[in-house]
Amino acid sequence: MKRFIFALLPVLLFCAGCVTAPQCAPAAEKCAVQYTGKKIKTGFYIDKGSRGGGVLNLAKLLYYSPQIELTLLKGEDLRNGKLEGLDMLVMPGGSSQLQMESMGKEGVKALQDFVRKGGAYVGICAGFHITLNRPERAQLMPYTFIREAVGYRADVQIDLSPEGAKLLDIKPGKRMVRYSRGPVAREAKWDKGNCKTYAKYTSSVGPLGRAGVSFFDTPALIYGNYGKGKVIASSFHPEYLTATYEIFVGMVYAATGVKITPVFPTASYRPLRVLYCIGGALKGHAQSIKEVTALEKRPELAVKTGFDQDLLNETDLLIMPNGPEAWGKGLIKNGWVKRLVDFMDRGGKIVAAGKAWNTIPDHKNMIRIAADACLVKAAVKVAAE
Repeated sequence: MKRFIFALLPVLLFCAGCVTAPQCAPAAEKCAVQYTGKKIKTGFYIDKGSRGGGVLNLAKLLYYSPQIELTLLKGEDLRNGKLEGLDMLVMPGGSSQLQMESMGKEGVKALQDFVRKGGAYVGICAGFHITLNRPERAQLMPYTFIREAVGYRADVQIDLSPEGAKLLDIKPGKRMVRYSRGPVAREAKWDKGNCKTYAKYTSSVGPLGRAGVSFFDTPALIYGNYGKGKVIASSFHPEYLTATYEIFVGMVYAATGVKITPVFPTASYRPLRVLYCIGGALKGHAQSIKEVTALEKRPELAVKTGFDQDLLNETDLLIMPNGPEAWGKGLIKNGWVKRLVDFMDRGGKIVAAGKAWNTIPDHKNMIRIAADACLVKAAVKVAAE
């Protein structure tokens, strides 16, 4: 099984030979490669069930933190002993049911053993659900699922207790966070360790399409021990909003005792504006994470992710990564082919990988590359023209 490792090395491993030294911002006072302390060996689950824009945000927060040595893990990696030697496992949002299926019984047992022996576990949304004390989950924490209280996506308010603020090393009190149909829980009987609620919801959002109950005053952030290990989980998404990044940083601190300091790449001059086309199917894809972070390391490129008209209007180069041919048919169905031709007529350029985008007509500003070609190399070439 191929194991993808993100290390802050002179060459990004995902596309050997196509990207030279990933550069830190020329104007930055602190460069990630200058960190010389002991790194937290961190596994980040990126497989079936991990999805949504938060997955990419979490990957960036970890990858751009010089204190982290990041490894992307699949379900079979857990079954095959890849947790051994790691200090922390981060489980992102998505579908906990699909994540559990991907890990399988052996992978779940490996997860339990990892934490029991002293490993740290950080769970977000679905990763919170995995900790719950129910037979179909990993049973790491003394909380059980309140099925009828699940709400829809919205910004909601939480109240971080003074004790919770001390745990995370941030200020206590109320703040708005992004909630996206995360699990709602209540305390259950427990004899395997200590656990406590450190933040509660002080507002709620109703369920979608059915009657339900409010999740006001239910746990939003929990922390405790499972064996010798530490478990911390939030049923909301601290990685969605810049203002709540500090919560995720605090969660890592609570689990490991190390304060991570993400150093995001910047440019010292006006760079080429790049839009990496990223839809629901790509947001949790390991290849897209590697490509986006490699693009962001280039100071001559200003990278955004997404795919809508407003973003396209502020773009010089659109990158369309390889995918199934159905994606190209979707462009026709949704009226995007004409928009993309108009974009190229205005001077915008497109780098399209693979056959998925054959529905877009040939154009002088259309650059087609093979499915396995390096998107970063193609983008850098355009920037140099």
